[in-house]
Amino acid sequence: MKKTIKIFFVLLLCSFNSFAQNNYQTKRATSFSEYAAKQVELSQEDQKFLYDTFIAKFVKQQEKIKGKDLSDEEKKQVYKASRKELVKTLNGRFDSEKTKAILAAVKEIRNK
Repeated sequence: MKKTIKIFFVLLLCSFNSFAQNNYQTKRATSFSEYAAKQVELSQEDQKFLYDTFIAKFVKQQEKIKGKDLSDEEKKQVYKASRKELVKTLNGRFDSEKTKAILAAVKEIRNK
């Protein structure tokens, strides 16, 4: 009985940790997409596209980094590759000037 309670407790803690991480990613993607949409004057559809793109980026980063015990240099490589993929995705939907403006807006809100 004690083992069952311990296992349940550990699973419960893991689910809260996962929820907190996903909640953080959701808030971050929402703030990035809303701020960029406001700054660059994007449509609601384009804002949704940005949100989906950022969520996908954050999830992929987490999959590649979390629990892998990577060095700071290896993490930088993951982030750099993720940014390149983000730019490629945004260039598929927007022209290069709008992509630069979106990334500048995201950098601005991230640094606040």
